[in-house]
Amino acid sequence: MLGGAFGFMVGGPLGGLLGAAFGHNLDRGGQKATEEPDILSDGRAHGVFLATAFQLMGYIAKADGRVSELEIAAARAMMDHLQLNAAQRRAAIDCFTEGKQPGFAADAAIDAFRNACRGRPALAQRLLNLLLNIAYADGGPPPATQTRLATVAERLGIVRLQFEALQTLFVAQRWAQQQSRQTGSNQSHDQRTHGRRPTTAVNSLAQAYAVLGLEKDASPDDIKLAYRRLLKRHHPDKLAAKGVSAAELARATEKTRELTAAYERIREARGF
Repeated sequence: MLGGAFGFMVGGPLGGLLGAAFGHNLDRGGQKATEEPDILSDGRAHGVFLATAFQLMGYIAKADGRVSELEIAAARAMMDHLQLNAAQRRAAIDCFTEGKQPGFAADAAIDAFRNACRGRPALAQRLLNLLLNIAYADGGPPPATQTRLATVAERLGIVRLQFEALQTLFVAQRWAQQQSRQTGSNQSHDQRTHGRRPTTAVNSLAQAYAVLGLEKDASPDDIKLAYRRLLKRHHPDKLAAKGVSAAELARATEKTRELTAAYERIREARGF
């Protein structure tokens, strides 16, 4: 599906057919790779994979002339992802440093990797995915980084259409993860706002009803509706987006706490 969609975008109906055929072959290749024993169980191949991966991470990170803190952080995250022990982490750091040197022989390193991992194209894709994490560490790869990344992919034996499809998939997955984290952050904020009694005092049940503008015989649905309406009106996040002053934002924060305290007081008293 990904191959067909991408092919259609770049080449119309014919590109869609070619992309779908390519995607099908890629799926079959990935399935075959998972059915066979992992070549990385071979200690030598595992060492070559790790060495090449971190050398090329340094090589990709240096493509635009400097290695940023975010790129270094991404490389360390890959060490965690690969569950490297202390000795392997030290070796990975050395390889990363070697890869970012001006005279690093990238072609020779890639050729050695392909010889050690011959017959396993899925490993080249796994390696490319690690490199994409470095390329996108600063947001999006600049032209020099993109060019170097494409050259490395070609040397790995990944054809241009395959490289573009894998990069598109990586970007889509990255976007989905960012959306998931944003959703989790919003849920956490809501839990902090609604899930515990705020420090703002509402000293009586009568005061709580007054804060929400309700009578004591209001139904649970009316209480919830009034709370949500007032919370939406006074929520600091909404006002911050409008560029209000710090004083207004502070007042809105206090009002939000008061509304939540009132709602919690009524909810506990009424048992809903």
